Amino acid sequence: MDALLDHGAGRTVLTPEAVRRAGLTKINETTLMRVGGVVKADIYAASVQFPHSGLSAIEVIEVCCCELPHPLFRCLIGRDVLSRWIFTYDGPTGTWQISEATVASSVEPPEGSGLWGE
Repeated sequence: MDALLDHGAGRTVLTPEAVRRAGLTKINETTLMRVGGVVKADIYAASVQFPHSGLSAIEVIEVCCCELPHPLFRCLIGRDVLSRWIFTYDGPTGTWQISEATVASSVEPPEGSGLWGE
């Protein structure tokens, strides 16, 4: 699915539609701070893959579920995933590149972090 990279978001978030389509299992609940205020969100266990990218799959990750501010995206990739990568953006050419150093197959979000950090 299309996703938005958001270096300001502490956690990866899926819309309710994306969670339903992926058949994820709810494991917990949380409160997220996001644009527009504080929202309650369910937490799901997921595996995240990046086909045809050369990037390693994340076998176990907690993702949050709530509506996202932009209807074109069903996934917002936060720092819980971005922290695994080296992201390089070349402003003058408008190009970007993602590469990996040594990575683990599971990711835990930072304790006490909201969707856009606290």
